[in-house]
Amino acid sequence: MNKETSIYLDAVRFLAAITVFLAHFSSHRLSGGLWWRFQPMGGEAVAVFFVLSGFVIAYVTSNRENSGQIYALSRLSRIYSVCLPILLATWVLDVVGGRIDPVFYASLPFPSDVPLGLRIATNAIFLHQVWGITYLPGSNGSYWSLSYEVWYYIIFGLAFFGPKKSRVLLSVCAFIIAGPAIALLLPIWLLGMLTYHLCTRHPASRIAGWAFFLGSMVVWACYELWASAHGRFFWRFPTQLIPRAEVPQDYVIAGLFAVNLYGFHAISSSFSWVLLPSQSIIRWCAGATFTIYLLHAPAATFLVA
Repeated sequence: MNKETSIYLDAVRFLAAITVFLAHFSSHRLSGGLWWRFQPMGGEAVAVFFVLSGFVIAYVTSNRENSGQIYALSRLSRIYSVCLPILLATWVLDVVGGRIDPVFYASLPFPSDVPLGLRIATNAIFLHQVWGITYLPGSNGSYWSLSYEVWYYIIFGLAFFGPKKSRVLLSVCAFIIAGPAIALLLPIWLLGMLTYHLCTRHPASRIAGWAFFLGSMVVWACYELWASAHGRFFWRFPTQLIPRAEVPQDYVIAGLFAVNLYGFHAISSSFSWVLLPSQSIIRWCAGATFTIYLLHAPAATFLVA
């Protein structure tokens, strides 16, 4: 991966996290509907995150993390160094905020009949979205996607680094444990991996790269205009096992972003003049992405209370 593509990924990651923040903050509960046009874009940003995650995992396992031990330690340290403090912060903010304004916290969309401690524990081991379970850690609505991503890490890690005689069996077992909702979006994560390997093994020409890069943005903009007028590609009949109504849109957005990323890689040198001088700022912003994504909802809810 060249430097320009790496910086571009960091910029997209930060912008996606800000989009999720604005989507949540635009709710009537938190801001009275300020910036309401961002509200439907939060799901799109999550689809972008899944493609980014698969792309990055393909990169690190092709270059640095060449053993199961290194891969597992890298994933565990990356996830738990942020998730455990976030879960603790969510619990503290929700407890204190609930005492300040119990009526406001009682109106939040998480199951009040499930004790907060159980929800926190389930989220800590990433079982909060398996097989129809929807245990949000209090006011932290963004945390749901971590269950998806961690199970993708597990499934891929077992398939790629597991014992040769039992790789398939172990990865299938993990796939089954994760459940249908998580499994349904696995192809989006794998699309990120495929995009990385296409970029490195079968890169597009510069002309094709510009066509993919610009064309994907034009199609994306047309989709936003069409969706604002006619409605988004939602699953009209969500079930308890597959509660996410945005699945069709997830595939549309993931496909467009994968094409955009594939095209950008072919023309990345054309953006050196703006990306390289901005590298330190973009990297600094990207370093806060995980925390922004996971902390903004409980922090904003507490401040409103």
